Amino acid sequence: MSLRDKTVKGAKWSAISTIANIGLNFLQMTLLARLLEPHQFGLLAIAMVVIIIADTISDFGISNSIIQRKSITQIELSTLYWINILIGLAVFLFVFFSSKYISSCLNQIDLQQLIETLAFAFIIIPHGQQFRALLQKELEFSKIGLIETVSTLVGFSVTIISALIYPFAITAMWGYLFAAVVRTILFSYVGRKEYSPRLIFKIKSVSSNLKFGLYLTADSLVNQLNSNLATFILSRTLGAIVAGGYNLAYNVAVVPPTRLNPIITRVLFPAFSKIQDDKEKLKEVFYKLLSLVGLLNFPALLGLMVVSESFVVLVFGEKWRFITPILQVLCVIGLLRSIGNPIGSLLMAKARVDISFKFNVFKMFLFVPSIWIGAYYFGGVGAALGFLIVQVINTFLSYFILIKPVLGPSYRAYVNSIWLPMKLTLPMVVLTWLLGAYEPFDMSLIARLIFQILTGLMVFAVTLLFSTHPFIVEIKKQIFKNPKIRRFVRA
Repeated sequence: MSLRDKTVKGAKWSAISTIANIGLNFLQMTLLARLLEPHQFGLLAIAMVVIIIADTISDFGISNSIIQRKSITQIELSTLYWINILIGLAVFLFVFFSSKYISSCLNQIDLQQLIETLAFAFIIIPHGQQFRALLQKELEFSKIGLIETVSTLVGFSVTIISALIYPFAITAMWGYLFAAVVRTILFSYVGRKEYSPRLIFKIKSVSSNLKFGLYLTADSLVNQLNSNLATFILSRTLGAIVAGGYNLAYNVAVVPPTRLNPIITRVLFPAFSKIQDDKEKLKEVFYKLLSLVGLLNFPALLGLMVVSESFVVLVFGEKWRFITPILQVLCVIGLLRSIGNPIGSLLMAKARVDISFKFNVFKMFLFVPSIWIGAYYFGGVGAALGFLIVQVINTFLSYFILIKPVLGPSYRAYVNSIWLPMKLTLPMVVLTWLLGAYEPFDMSLIARLIFQILTGLMVFAVTLLFSTHPFIVEIKKQIFKNPKIRRFVRA
């Protein structure tokens, strides 16, 4: 099977599993937002952010360093496996024994038990990480997708059944641990059929992997801190309810793009690695990817921004109405972050994550005062606005600091790749907003929301259908090559 065919097949399976996992996670978040009191939901949101940051450290970039290398020996793999186990143990000890201090810093004493419970995941997860990386390296996304969907379903079931009986934040921690155990067992079972780690530990053999992983971990850690500073600042200054509300909006507007985009970027990272020496081809593929990511994200996020109030009340309940303006600002942030996601795959493929790390450190010096000042004067909305200001600066500077050093001068291509999805989305946004603002028909809240969404989808589909842009024409040709779609259209 050719690289192109394997990439397309990988994208398909990655899409299926990712959408299934996002659906389950969104349903779990929605049910918990309704089942738990706002304070308990806020504690859950803060605890999960702490664990996401700790999880970034535990992998130490080793998985991606394995994928990035064109070839790797069993000695190197075995050494990296045991390094992963040792790092996971170290992270467990640090998180568990510092849980009281973390809770105190965030002014949430009840957080300690949640963090201590979640810390045990770092003893479990490293045992399956390398096997997942090797499957990804070979573009075996059908196996990865099935394993991740099954484990997510197990975690979802444990969480919701427990929450119905005992409506406290700790139930989500139990679900997370069950999911981690199932995922690790399945990855180990599938992976050990092809390769088993040996009792070998030669640190010198993996020095290049560790260097790559160090920069990648530092970059990811700073990026996670930048992304979640608002939750920590709001927890400390305004309490768990506001922090939880902000995090709920963040998980709706910002997290889905960062989960959906890897349907493409995670699959294309190994493909990028294989063409890393062909700059012109890499440039062409990258900018097409940027436009494609925009086409997938802009309509959803700008549409959500328009219908946000109806969406919040209907999905999460009246008690969360206060997050509507936060959600609207975060939709714009999610849009800007979505077009930045492919840059990470490009830099990893070229082994230039050092540039991204330095840039993220620079952004941290902007994030901290912007979000703190915004939260101090304007609460959750102010924190979101502070985040937005820095994200706009980031989008402008990304080309000069991250893209140009790798791909060479191509600013016009960068701007055009972003402007294309934006101009195709604008007609949908304008019409959807007019329908909500002037209400041409007397409708219930849910009927109006459905009407706006369906109308928006129809307008966007028609806009794409009549677009003559070469890239859109290329996409349409690829779609209509599918025999099933051709038969459907003719019917």
